[in-house]
Amino acid sequence: LKFSYGGKIQIKSRKMLSLFIMVSVIIAPVFSNNDLLFSFIINNLDYGLPAGYIDDPVPNPATNVGNLQDNAYTYTGADCVVYDYGIHIDDYVTVVVIDDGLLENEWKALEQNPEANVDIIGFLTNFTYGGENCTEYITSPNDSFLDYQEAHGHGYSVISALAAVARDVKVIFVDLKYGDDLYGFEYGDYKIWDWIDNNQASKDIDIISWSWVDHNDFATTEIHQKWSSMLDKNIMMLTAAGNYFTYLNTRWGISHQYQSYYSEWYSVGSIDHENRGGDSRKGYKSGFSAWYESYTTGNHIVNWLEPGNGVPVLSGTYYDSQHHCWRGNWIYGCGTSYSTPYLAATVALIITGYHAGLGSYTDPSLQKIIEILLYASSRSTFDQQMGYGYVDAYLAYGKAYTEGRLAR
Repeated sequence: LKFSYGGKIQIKSRKMLSLFIMVSVIIAPVFSNNDLLFSFIINNLDYGLPAGYIDDPVPNPATNVGNLQDNAYTYTGADCVVYDYGIHIDDYVTVVVIDDGLLENEWKALEQNPEANVDIIGFLTNFTYGGENCTEYITSPNDSFLDYQEAHGHGYSVISALAAVARDVKVIFVDLKYGDDLYGFEYGDYKIWDWIDNNQASKDIDIISWSWVDHNDFATTEIHQKWSSMLDKNIMMLTAAGNYFTYLNTRWGISHQYQSYYSEWYSVGSIDHENRGGDSRKGYKSGFSAWYESYTTGNHIVNWLEPGNGVPVLSGTYYDSQHHCWRGNWIYGCGTSYSTPYLAATVALIITGYHAGLGSYTDPSLQKIIEILLYASSRSTFDQQMGYGYVDAYLAYGKAYTEGRLAR
C-alpha cells in the first residue's frame, strides 16, 4: 500500500485507513506509473505482489544517504559501521534480489550513483523461444534483453535500499514476470531455486532478499528440497512480511502469507524508526506491517523488524553530465519491501565482519549468523507482532568480528 506523509495525507484511524483504501481502489488507475503499482495490487489477486512503495524527496541526500545521517540509519547504528568506520562489503558476499525487472539505466544508476551503489554481477531471466523454455544470465546493462523490460521500478528501489547500507555488495538480480512483461520467471518458479542452488559456490551466494508476497501455496516438494539444499549451503533466505496491517497479511479475507509461512524463510516486518504521524510510534511495529504466529515452532513468524516507514530509496534515472554518471532521485520508501533488503544488508555486514575477524573468506554458518542477529536484536524475547525487534548493525558487526577472531 502507498501512504503519503509529510503533511500530504495523515491516516489517524483504522476507519479512516479503510476509507482511504476504498477511495484509492477507485482512483488509482488515473495516477502516474509509480502509483499504478498500487492499482496492480488491487486488481491482480492471482499475482505475487510487491510489498512497498515510494513517497517524498529525501533532503540533502549526500549527507542523509551518502553519510547515513538519516534517522532510518542512525536508529540501527548502520551509520557507525558504514560511515564512521568505513566498512564496505567485501568481494566474497553476494545477495540475490528477486523482483520485477530492471531497466538499463536503473542498472547503471545502481552501480554509479555517488551516494551509495552496488555491483550487479548478473541478471537472471526466463523466456520462451521456439516453443522452448529458456533461462538467460546476462552480465551487462547494455544487453539487448533489457530493451524489452517493463518499467515497474520496484526492484530498482529495493536494490537501492540494500545499497545504502551494504556498500559495493555484489548483487544477482532474478527477474520475475509481472503484468505484461515479455519475459521473466513465474512466481516461485522451480528453475529459480535450481539455478541458485547449482551456482551458490561459483557465485558466492550468501543471501536472498525477496520483497514480494503471495496468497498461493506455490512450494512443491521439489522446491522445498531445493530450499533445504540451499540452507545446507548457509544461504539466508529473507522475505517481506507484507503491508496489509493484519494477521497472516490478510486482505479482503485472503491471506497473502507466502513466503513468510514457509519455515525455510525468515520474515522481515517494518519498525518505525521515528514518529511518522497518526498512530505511528517510534520503536514499535509500523501500522501496515503484517504479522504471523505467536509461537516459534516451524518458524511461521515475523522474525525481525527493520526500518520500512520512510526509508531512502531511488526513483527515476537521469544522466548527471557534470559527474558523468547515471543516478536517481532519493525519496522516502514505505513498506516491508525496504525492511527486507535493509536486513539483508545487515547480514552482509555480519559476513564481512566475520571474514575480517577470521582473516579469511570462510563464511560463518547460517546458525552462527542467526546467533549474531539474535545477540544484536533489540528484544531478548519473541513477540508475535515485533518478532525479535530490530537488529543493531553496530552490535552485529562487532559480534561478527569477534566470532571470527574466536574461530581462528
